[in-house]
Amino acid sequence: MRNKRAFLFALILSYLYFRGIGDHGLIDPLEGVNASVAVHMAGGGNYFVPKIGEALTSGSTMGSWWLSVIAIKLIGWSEFAVRFFSALSGLGMIFVSAISARPYSDDPMRKSWLAACICAAMTLCFVVSQSASSHALYSFLTGLAMTGIILSGENKKRLIIAHSAITLAFIAHGFEGLLLPFLAVIVYCVISEDWDLMRDFFTWPGGIIITVAVSGLYFVILMITNPEIIHFMRCQNHSYTFGGFAGIITFIFISFVPFHGFIARAFYEVFPRSYPAEKSYDLFILTWACVFALASLISGDIFALCSCIPAVSALLGRKIDIWLTQGSFTSLRYAVMINTLILVPVLYMLLPFTARKFPLVKASMMSLIPWGLTEGLFLFACWYYTKTRQPSKWARNVPAAALICLMPLAGVFNLTAEIYSAHDTGMQLRDAVRGNDIILQYGVNHPSIYFYTLRNSRIISADFTPGVSEKKYNAPESVINSLWDGSTRVFMIMPSDMTLENRLPADIIQIDEGQGLLLLSNQSSNQ
Repeated sequence: MRNKRAFLFALILSYLYFRGIGDHGLIDPLEGVNASVAVHMAGGGNYFVPKIGEALTSGSTMGSWWLSVIAIKLIGWSEFAVRFFSALSGLGMIFVSAISARPYSDDPMRKSWLAACICAAMTLCFVVSQSASSHALYSFLTGLAMTGIILSGENKKRLIIAHSAITLAFIAHGFEGLLLPFLAVIVYCVISEDWDLMRDFFTWPGGIIITVAVSGLYFVILMITNPEIIHFMRCQNHSYTFGGFAGIITFIFISFVPFHGFIARAFYEVFPRSYPAEKSYDLFILTWACVFALASLISGDIFALCSCIPAVSALLGRKIDIWLTQGSFTSLRYAVMINTLILVPVLYMLLPFTARKFPLVKASMMSLIPWGLTEGLFLFACWYYTKTRQPSKWARNVPAAALICLMPLAGVFNLTAEIYSAHDTGMQLRDAVRGNDIILQYGVNHPSIYFYTLRNSRIISADFTPGVSEKKYNAPESVINSLWDGSTRVFMIMPSDMTLENRLPADIIQIDEGQGLLLLSNQSSNQ
């Protein structure tokens, strides 16, 4: 019976996480860069020299790009393919949280159920699993590594899981995947003076051989094939912007919806009160969560915050199960009260005001409103089953209500892509561009144009994409007229509300307008 329930639960999660990943265009620049590098490799490019057409690309996510290449060759040239392994890694994150919640428990099933539902319903877990990037894969692999360390308490041979996952995380995401699991173990051992764990983890021969041999071989291959990329593989600040400090705070808050109160209460109970702290499994999970969260904030890669989601979910699953089993409804009431006091003002009072500052929020309102209503259902279920002291129904119905909140979120990606994606323009160009035709991007820079067209484009009067060496492909604005008057057919992409400083000929042909972009040409497709 339990196996049937687990299978049904896996089917439901697969539907929720895979249902919309091919329905909307790539959102630049993050998805556009990753997808364009992958499609270039799939089309015969060098697997160790990432490029977008002729433009060199820096980055440390080689393994993630290779997986996207595999997906493109097996599934086809589509958005679904480049997001496939992210969605699969999202399910992996849920699996890791469920396994991490099980050890040292008389009845692990409910803990696993709670942890899995919490992880699946947490907003950031869903967001990164729907994006063509390495973050979900990084979170899954590092989570698997930390789970292997946890399971090694029962059998030291399971450290091979930890070391293998750490090595894969290094290949898939960079040095963070290699260093942070070691750092988390060191911090925990210092806090608790659990030197046995450190000795076992750092000296177990099988794990060390795997980590050193495979990671070293990978590093040597990169040094031989593309030594310049090593410079970009160090831990560095990233250039993803979210509207300044206020945008970052908003993103962090949304990431952990709808479990803020539960996180605060669980962390309060587990946080050590003295030094050295008492050795405990929950303290190890707390250390895991804090080390990875702080590293993501320091590096500036805010999406990497997802690496602490499996740990947070596992800790919540364990603590909520204890509260319900022991009848400790006082702790549960505090968690529910804090959660309500945090979410209600933000979701139902501040959300309309944030729409003025963040265009993304305003554009996604048609999906955010039903999302807010389902969050209200979750809050009501939390309050009702806590007030009536029904632990079995709490454990069954409250996580189910949290999963319902995922239903409207897929619509947020569709609405966002209508503004920030060049899908329609890219598809028009894919059908129209022939031979030596030239593509110009004026006032915009969409890396995804290469994914849709497999053509280089010249960038004019637009910011460069971080990590993409496009300077040699930049063209001065004066080149527009010389190209326009020539015999070569030119396609130009520009914002719909933008005007050119240089006058263009009167015989401009407008091909398409949509998603805030205007597609122009100097010749018809028949010329």
